[in-house]
Amino acid sequence: GDVYKRQVSTQSTWGMICEDFGFYWLHRLLHHKRLYPYIHKIHHEYNEPVSVSSEYAHPLEFILANMIPTSIGPKLLGSSMHISTLIMWLIIRVFETVDGHSGYEFSWSPFRLLPLSGSANYHSYHHTHNIGNYGSFFTIWDTLMNTNK
Repeated sequence: GDVYKRQVSTQSTWGMICEDFGFYWLHRLLHHKRLYPYIHKIHHEYNEPVSVSSEYAHPLEFILANMIPTSIGPKLLGSSMHISTLIMWLIIRVFETVDGHSGYEFSWSPFRLLPLSGSANYHSYHHTHNIGNYGSFFTIWDTLMNTNK
């Protein structure tokens, strides 16, 4: 009942925080001039993002910037994360990246309810200008590191 709902909510929030931290730093690393042309440039072939482009990436990028950040929270929680919570977390993560790459600012998106959340417009700027706005769920790391654009 209520305990399970609280656990799912708390652990999903933990997943978002951990993923956003890992994604910010690894995504920013992939924009380094020595790495970008060989790895992350593939994802940026979509100057105006569309939902399908959210997972369009070099295999190394898929592992570094998608799989690793997404798995940090569940790995740290270990066996205390129930399998159904893990599945829900993975669904939330995929929906967030599809939403962020949709090219549309959906006012009804549940991700706009999150404090300091990014948005489709926020990430579209990243694709059209190829700088800044490296975070996924939140803008906190971009704000702290002065990469908000």
